Amino acid sequence: MASLDSLTDPQRAILQLLLKRGKSYEEIAALLKSDTTSVQGRAHDAVSALGPERPDIGDERRNEIADYLLGQQTASRRAATREYLEDSAEGRTWARSVGGALRPLGGDALPEIPSEPAEVDMAFEALDRRTERQNEVARSSQLGTKILFGAVGLLVAIALVLVLDIFGSDDDKPSTSTVTRTAPEAEEPTVIAAGNLRGASGSSATAQTAIVNYPKSNRYKLLVAIKKLPVPPEGSAYGVWLYYAADNALFVGFPKGTVTDEGNLDVVADLEPQTPTPKQVLVTRERVEEPKKPGRVVLRGNVIVATTKPDSTTTTTTPQTTTP
Repeated sequence: MASLDSLTDPQRAILQLLLKRGKSYEEIAALLKSDTTSVQGRAHDAVSALGPERPDIGDERRNEIADYLLGQQTASRRAATREYLEDSAEGRTWARSVGGALRPLGGDALPEIPSEPAEVDMAFEALDRRTERQNEVARSSQLGTKILFGAVGLLVAIALVLVLDIFGSDDDKPSTSTVTRTAPEAEEPTVIAAGNLRGASGSSATAQTAIVNYPKSNRYKLLVAIKKLPVPPEGSAYGVWLYYAADNALFVGFPKGTVTDEGNLDVVADLEPQTPTPKQVLVTRERVEEPKKPGRVVLRGNVIVATTKPDSTTTTTTPQTTTP
């Protein structure tokens, strides 16, 4: 394995243009009066020279990872490469080795390498323990509850103005269309429960979630506002679940809205009045149209039941607690 100092001058130059100057293959090709394929090949050779001599991955995957590290992929290709790295120990090993060598040039601009599955599980376990402690503190303090639900106030306000018809009829399937309609009535909702969702280690995705009730019409809705979410790889779609236990999760559906360029995705879904308040809300990546259990978890977080004081009497409001 080589270092940056052992590369040829042309190899170092092309990596500097890509990582330090933020140039694309096309821009470098125009600068050199060359073709894009030739420039891409030179970049691949330079990156490969920094990796192990005999990687356990093929040339196609090696070049794909090089494009990923150099920031030369579309959003969909970047998401697909990240998914491959999540599933391939050999790919992660090679990417981390090369990424470490590129760090002096790329710095924080280099993309994150996904964690090992065991690391992801440990991260979620730690997150669960930390969140549970936060929940205990919030339950013991009415002020803590007020602060928590103040954080999702904007989310509830948005839902009052625009209710996104994210989930369709019984034949729900992943879709790229978004239907927007005005809320059927100006009825102030009551927050039933809320919480924050976070991704695994290495993921910058976050979300806020709330379950609200419209008392006059006895309607319940799940609200999820997601930020920094990557576009799902081709052949998959994001799904939303209410999680109760390892063998008990209720599939809410597939969002019809698309992930924005900034990685935002807003979800508003109708819930049956008898739906119990979940322990957690999950955002997963699914590959089948009718999943029976959660797929790969992208975001998860505990929800805290809200305590309100209607008519100066403290009460805890939740949907009925029948098992889904």
